Amino acid sequence: MGAHGKKFSVHASAGEEEPEFQVAPMVDVLLVLLMFFTATTTTEIKSQIADLTLPDAQEAKDREKGQGQFTININKMGGLEAQGRTGLDENNLALLIKTDYTNVKKLDPNASYRVLVRADKDLGWDKTKVVLKAAASAGVANVVFATTKGGKG
Repeated sequence: MGAHGKKFSVHASAGEEEPEFQVAPMVDVLLVLLMFFTATTTTEIKSQIADLTLPDAQEAKDREKGQGQFTININKMGGLEAQGRTGLDENNLALLIKTDYTNVKKLDPNASYRVLVRADKDLGWDKTKVVLKAAASAGVANVVFATTKGGKG
């Protein structure tokens, strides 16, 4: 047999083999951990976005049935969502409101129209200002805020 067919092993001075470091199982473990943390982080972000705690209002009224309503959600993370679209800015939001407002007014020029803002109660004023500016630039003056009954006065 030639030199190519021989197997070599490294021996320690005491005659025992040195332990080999297995890379493949470590890569498998790291990939499983990476998938686990990615999945849990994504789930946590989605649950924070989905959660929307409306502010309490002592004088809250029941929802009025109107002919035209454009609903905007502002989640805990400050993201704007309307008509199934997320990550909207002021200009895109104004365009969506204007398009919807025009469509409602084409069907019935006397139809009432409003923008309903559903903002999380812990949210700051900055994102709400963006919605108000977008509604104003779309030509809609009727903006209402969703609340829950039972505010502490």
